[in-house]
Amino acid sequence: MTDETVIQVAYADDHKVVRKGIISFINELGGIEVVIEADNGKELIEKIEKSGIIPDVCIVDINMPGMNGFDTTIALKQKWRKIKVLVLTAFEVELYLVRMISYGANGYLLKSCDPDEIKKAIVAIHNDGMYYADYRTRNLVNDVKSERVMLPRLTEGEMQLLNHCCSDLSYGQIAEKIGVTQKSLEGHRDNLCRKLGINSRIGLAMFAMQFGLVTKEINTSVDGNFLKKNAYK
Repeated sequence: MTDETVIQVAYADDHKVVRKGIISFINELGGIEVVIEADNGKELIEKIEKSGIIPDVCIVDINMPGMNGFDTTIALKQKWRKIKVLVLTAFEVELYLVRMISYGANGYLLKSCDPDEIKKAIVAIHNDGMYYADYRTRNLVNDVKSERVMLPRLTEGEMQLLNHCCSDLSYGQIAEKIGVTQKSLEGHRDNLCRKLGINSRIGLAMFAMQFGLVTKEINTSVDGNFLKKNAYK
C-alpha cells in the first residue's frame, strides 16, 4: 500500500454500537476509509448499487437479519468479483468459518481480536487477496508461493480430505463420502497437519482454496435456526 492509496471499505453489522466503534477506529488509521455502512447484507448491496462506489473490502458479520453473512458474501462475489470480503464475527464455529471461506471470503476475524489486527487484515486482503488469522497457514502459503519451500507430496487420501475440507460435512460424514473409516480419515488429517504445519480445519480449508485443491459444488443453504440459537447477546 503506497502513501497515496486509500483502501475503501464497506461494513455491514446489525449491532450499531459495535459497528460505529469499529468504523471510528478504522477511519483513524489513515489510508483506510469506511465509505458505506449498513445494518445487514441486503442494505449493504443496495447502498453499493445506489452509490456507485465499489469498495475494495467489505466487512461482514455472519448473523444479521434480512440477509446474513453467508448470503451476503455469495451475492457480493456474484455481483462484483473484485470485491474482497473480510468476515468479522463473534461466532467461533469452525464449520461456519470454513463455509464462509468456501463462499469466497478472503479472511476472517473474531470480534474478540486485537483492534490492530483489523488493520492488518484489511491491508493484507487488499494487497495479497487473503488474510490468515492462523500465522502458520499464512507463512506456509507465502513460502510455497515464493518458492522458498516446495509443496509437500500428498497422498490420495490427504487430497480427498483437502477437497472436502471446505464443505459443511463433519469429519465422520467426509469419511463416509469417500469410503474410509473415520479413524483412517483422522489419520489423513493428522498427517496433513504434520506435513503442512497447520493445526485447524480452517487452516486446511484456506490452504486448499489458495492452491486450487478444491473441486466442489457450493452448498448455498444456510441453517437459520443455528444462527438464531447461537446468536450472541
